[in-house]
Amino acid sequence: MPVITVYINGQKISTESGVTILEVCKANNIPMLTLCHLKGLHDIGACRLCLVEIEGVNRLLSGCTTQVADNMVVRTDTDRIKRYQRITVELFFAERNHVCAVCVANGNCELQQAGYAVGLDHIRYPFLYPECNVDTSHPWFVMDHNRCIMCTRCVRVCTEVEGAGNWGVMNRGHDVRIISDFNTPWGESSTCTDCGKCVHACPTGAIWPKAVAQGQLIKYPEMIGELVEKRKLLQ
Repeated sequence: MPVITVYINGQKISTESGVTILEVCKANNIPMLTLCHLKGLHDIGACRLCLVEIEGVNRLLSGCTTQVADNMVVRTDTDRIKRYQRITVELFFAERNHVCAVCVANGNCELQQAGYAVGLDHIRYPFLYPECNVDTSHPWFVMDHNRCIMCTRCVRVCTEVEGAGNWGVMNRGHDVRIISDFNTPWGESSTCTDCGKCVHACPTGAIWPKAVAQGQLIKYPEMIGELVEKRKLLQ
């Protein structure tokens, strides 16, 4: 691919065309906040945290789905971006029932880390307190919809990496939910392979092993990207 020049936060960078702003930032150690992104899965721009300002564009774009162009001028650290990121993280906490003190992922949660990154010390929006189910029907794993942020990383890893297609999305807006096998209990799924990749892909404590207690969940999301890279080498 041809080499192009882009400018990110005043830094001149040479990179290949056809890659995203997020990929360029990661390759050059430029911090960028993300939640729905996971190496090895295709990006969908769902969380709206990797926002960027591009010179000549009057709206914020997601860095994970926007490809670089020659002489593109990008900012990732403006006050406008930080303000929107703070709002977004607050809304994540307000729309479901995230109680960090009793969560299995406490201390190892990407939503929690995003809160620290944006300086979250209080939430200005009313909590919705939705009624969310906890599916314990699987013999080894639990799906707790109270802690789900609808990043769909579980859906994508199940389809794109494992090839099972167990997870899907039902409804929209306030009622949107991750579902197993057309909204049947996870334990009754005919497609789930019990691989556990969704556990490691989940950025919060929404999917976890039954053997794990509060604050003890250990995940290896980087395993997904490594697995995809190994498969590419074997092809």
